[in-house]
Amino acid sequence: MPAVRRFSLGVIDLRGEDRVRFLHGMVSNDIEKLGAGQGCHAAMLTTKGKLLADFVVLAEPERLRLVLAPSLLEKIRAHLDKHIIMDDVELEAAEVAALGVYGDDAAAAIARAGGGDVASLAPYAFAGEVVRTPELAVPGYWILGGALAVDGAALDDAEFEERRIEAGTPRYGVDMGEDRLPIEAGINDAVSFDKGCYLGQEVIARATNLGHINRKLVGLVLDGAPAAAGTKLSSPSKPEAGWITSSARSRRLGKTIALGYVHRTLWEPGTSLALDGGGSATVAALPFAG
Repeated sequence: MPAVRRFSLGVIDLRGEDRVRFLHGMVSNDIEKLGAGQGCHAAMLTTKGKLLADFVVLAEPERLRLVLAPSLLEKIRAHLDKHIIMDDVELEAAEVAALGVYGDDAAAAIARAGGGDVASLAPYAFAGEVVRTPELAVPGYWILGGALAVDGAALDDAEFEERRIEAGTPRYGVDMGEDRLPIEAGINDAVSFDKGCYLGQEVIARATNLGHINRKLVGLVLDGAPAAAGTKLSSPSKPEAGWITSSARSRRLGKTIALGYVHRTLWEPGTSLALDGGGSATVAALPFAG
């Protein structure tokens, strides 16, 4: 039986003849290559390459659809609207109900509920209102509108957070924000490294060409209880080694896990770090192994 979660998502629809060209120049991934029924993870950046938001882009024959956290809906709608000058682009934004369905039997449960055969969808591809999502590192789907009644075990917000951290999936406003580059946050699948110009591209290209960033988001195994966001990490070689962004006790793994930013000299798996206030953390590869 899959896990099911009811929640809400923000949706911004772009219509008009210039929608593809316009959005392609606004976001970090390659929108021009998307065919109907395909989607991708993408990010919107400041001119300094920092994250304004991340979202999923869905390509339909007559519109592009951005799917994002409701808290980002008005911010990104306004940002897009500000950059529409002579472009034939119309925006429509709304918050919609959604159903998340996760697990090896998720596709079969959706088919039984009348949602069609979605098992072969690639990540971020969609059929009707069903979108494939890799956010929990297991087969997963969003059902936009949440109209299908899919049988499954209820997944509450706390357990979703636990699974999200296990999967190593950063959440905007928690593990990343306007102070981070997308490549620091580990969302490289939201970035095309060979597309043409877009807002923030020069900074991303420069960091990539230099071959390193100073910090990145890593997995951490803690020796005690979950740590509060912002808890500092240190080592003898680097007193300001990094900080925790999110943490949970993983029932599946039987250990306390966390996500956090760590300096490049210390982010190799197995590296031991000290937690401010006591305790230790060991760097781990993402996603966390079962």
